[in-house]
Amino acid sequence: MNSTNQLINWHESLAAVVAKNFSSEAIAELLKGLENLVDASSGLVTIFPLAQPPQTTHHRLLANENPQYQLDTYDSGAYLLDPFYRIALDKKVEGPFTVKDVSPEGFENSEYYDLFYKKLGFIDEICILFQFEDQAIVSISLVRHAGERPFTRAEVKQLEIVYPLIKSILVKWRQSLEHTAPPNLERQLENALINFGNSVLTPRESKIIHLILHGYSIKYIADKLDNSVETIKHHRKNIYTKLDVSSQSELFYLFIASLKAMPAGALVDPLTFLS
Repeated sequence: MNSTNQLINWHESLAAVVAKNFSSEAIAELLKGLENLVDASSGLVTIFPLAQPPQTTHHRLLANENPQYQLDTYDSGAYLLDPFYRIALDKKVEGPFTVKDVSPEGFENSEYYDLFYKKLGFIDEICILFQFEDQAIVSISLVRHAGERPFTRAEVKQLEIVYPLIKSILVKWRQSLEHTAPPNLERQLENALINFGNSVLTPRESKIIHLILHGYSIKYIADKLDNSVETIKHHRKNIYTKLDVSSQSELFYLFIASLKAMPAGALVDPLTFLS
């Protein structure tokens, strides 16, 4: 249950949102208010426009959090592996979710988890996901760091209660933003993820590498593909040899490097553009 001070801070933030006329400055107040409401350490607001990479519009990071390190790698293509983004895109869900609610089995052993959770010192994250009529997705991320306790179901429930109010604020804010016709970069990046490695890998190996990049465990992949764990490990060894990598970490950064090298409009394996 929230303390009286938390509720006072929340309502003060709502008053500031109205006073700032649902502008960009108002969303900064909203983010601060949500952090206070569930006692989060830091937060982000990210828009995923249809057919475009994400735009992180607001962030309240701690002093030891590096926006360039944290945001640029994400926006460059790592977001395609974000379990919050995947569930919002693939299943069209809305509402607040913890990372445990959405992550696949074995996620904590993935390079994505290592980069965006372990190295940043995140102990838990809630993402509040919103779907809009123009097919854009907005995510409000609230984080707790090492040394703090994970979020409780009661805190998730608190965010479920205020969810309709938050969405109405975001609708007003997005109406004030200029909308321009974007290039279809999102589709290109999605195709790049699907095609990654298929110029040198077999169809079976391509399927396995896709699941590895998403953070699934070897056991899960074996069950999903109706193979033994040893067979999947053998495939993984062959994949690493063909791609000249020796670990999941090197595979992850090869994927990001290939996305950065890929020219606009390309719809083939992004590896073909690496020298």
